[in-house]
Amino acid sequence: RVSDLMHSGSDNPTVLPTASWLEVIRVLSEKSLGAVNVVDSEGNLLGIVTDGDVRRMVQRVKATDLEHLCAETMMTKNPISISAERLAAEALDMMENRPSQISVLPVVEGKRCIGLIRIHDIVRHGL
Repeated sequence: RVSDLMHSGSDNPTVLPTASWLEVIRVLSEKSLGAVNVVDSEGNLLGIVTDGDVRRMVQRVKATDLEHLCAETMMTKNPISISAERLAAEALDMMENRPSQISVLPVVEGKRCIGLIRIHDIVRHGL
């Protein structure tokens, strides 16, 4: 199950949409999971920012505009997500069978973001 492999609790990287790009990078570096979930004040999933999103955004933006970058401007809005009760094999299928393959999924309970699962977590457990 996704719940057995996901990063949750204090290991679930989250930021508010107003978080600066430096805060996003700090959380990405601290958690080393390659992505951070963007949530509202009630913990509802709004988007996701991957390390690749940050690199692409920083390359595109002028240095003078970096101070205005925040999680909301960098995030993929309404990302595909998965329930913790689904099978890990389903998560793997969702990641691999996309026009552009993804390597991480937010884990939700209703709208509330409760974790993150990576393709690496699934493969490491031999699925």
